Amino acid sequence: MFAPVAAAATLGLGVLPAFAQTTPAMTTTTSDCSAIHFELANPSPGARIDGNPVLSGIASDSRAMPGQSVDRVEFFLGNRDEGGMSVGTATPGLFSAPMGPDSFQTTLSLPNTTGGRDLVAYAHSAVNNSESVLSIPVALNEDPSKAFLTSATDSFSATQSCLIGSTSTTMVGAPGSMVAPAPAPVPAPAPAAAPATTAPAATTSPVMVVAPGRSLILDVGNPASGDTVKVGSYNISGNAFDANAQTGNGVSGIDIFLDNRDDGGMLLGHATFDFVNTHMWSATVTLPSNQTGLHELWFYARSSVTGQETAVSVPVTIAP
Repeated sequence: MFAPVAAAATLGLGVLPAFAQTTPAMTTTTSDCSAIHFELANPSPGARIDGNPVLSGIASDSRAMPGQSVDRVEFFLGNRDEGGMSVGTATPGLFSAPMGPDSFQTTLSLPNTTGGRDLVAYAHSAVNNSESVLSIPVALNEDPSKAFLTSATDSFSATQSCLIGSTSTTMVGAPGSMVAPAPAPVPAPAPAAAPATTAPAATTSPVMVVAPGRSLILDVGNPASGDTVKVGSYNISGNAFDANAQTGNGVSGIDIFLDNRDDGGMLLGHATFDFVNTHMWSATVTLPSNQTGLHELWFYARSSVTGQETAVSVPVTIAP
């Protein structure tokens, strides 16, 4: 049975001329998400989903320019913060927008298991780091009546909630460090003797910048954690960008290894980015026939903005 995210309201999905509506079908009740408009066209609550379904939707924050307000949408089976499985990502935007500037379309990679689950989608606002969360009960790879042990006349509903954003800024300095506030100017003995270079009191506040090393986002859409993949040619894809990049995606390269690079892992290849949707990357690698069994695929992305690196590992089983 599924365990829905704490609900802020009930939402019916699957009938989307909602993209053309001026009033969203659902709004959240928490102020941090009040400006976020997040809807999915599919699946409908209680529907069956199999294999690699294509999902589409719209995600925007009215406080920002179109295509720049929601920087990512992440999909999980189960609550992400309770160990849910990542099954895909999407990036709303002008160049990957099938239904307008803030729409998106993505293909999920579902595990070969059955049962009633919650498909949980997180739309992340680039404005204040809050997330609008949709939780949709779905029947995974089997008939809904079996997955939920209910009759066909029972109705299902999705829930929408808000995760309050935390600040994404820190004091200027080395990663993980804090810079002490600038010392207050030394008072002059008398107004007439005050030096002309004395800083005004407002300059004692430290400058704020985006936290170093936390702006590089790397997601792997395929394969999913725990997948079984066959030896030979295999297509891998995902999403990567540096939120601090002024132009482009801010990623200088992604290396793909079979097992941890620093423990002698094997280099499989390098990812290339889509020419239109520059946040999406893909690679075709060859899985060697002498490496069957349990392994980890490791992905290393380098930021062209900060020069720092982010690594993600995905456990897989390589089959003959």
